[in-house]
Amino acid sequence: MRIFEALLLGMLVLLASTSSCLGADDEDCDEISMLTISGTGDATDDADMVTVVLGVQTRNESAAGAVADNARMMADSIEALKMAGVPEKEIKTSMFSIYSTRDWIDGKQSDKVIFEVSNQVTFTLNLTDEVDVGEVLDAAVGAGTNSVDSITFGLKDPTSVQEKALEDAVADAMGKAEVISEAAGVTLGRILSISEGGASPVPIAESRVFFAADVATTTPIMPGDVKVTATVTITYEIKN
Repeated sequence: MRIFEALLLGMLVLLASTSSCLGADDEDCDEISMLTISGTGDATDDADMVTVVLGVQTRNESAAGAVADNARMMADSIEALKMAGVPEKEIKTSMFSIYSTRDWIDGKQSDKVIFEVSNQVTFTLNLTDEVDVGEVLDAAVGAGTNSVDSITFGLKDPTSVQEKALEDAVADAMGKAEVISEAAGVTLGRILSISEGGASPVPIAESRVFFAADVATTTPIMPGDVKVTATVTITYEIKN
């Protein structure tokens, strides 16, 4: 199916690219037939860093009370993070909000106004360091953290994985070009242009977090791999 789609796309591009000229005066321009094809490639590697977003949410009939409760619990949580091995410079506030709400009771909205305060911090850890992510989370939760928004695994230096993905993308594009040109009964000429569509790392497996059932057990954190996907576009001259 993938080759069929590439063949169809390439044939359309081939038909649409006739009567084109690159970098020449009109009077000297010969008709150039072109084939433009895209290729994709990917590569994976073990994650060596993790970014965690966690926070504290509090509710109170008083806005000041909700803020005060939140400040105390967040201060305790941050201190627990530092004690568990998270460098203070890595802990950054990523969100703070105060808003009012009304609870629903028996299908009816209560007249009582409740103020909710949410405060989130983000920190990054190297998985190669002697710091257990599960123990860090348990320490924060034990100190007052009641919200873990996300745990994202990544690569400190994705350069080598990006290069491998780009190599695979070029090979994929060139392979498609060979198939299309053979099916069309034409010969591939020189490469007129190559452009990169990007190569960005993304997690290919969501992090799994299981909070400990009791204080004697550490929350298991299971890192996922990181996949880098790259895209390139190659334009060939076609010789009939």
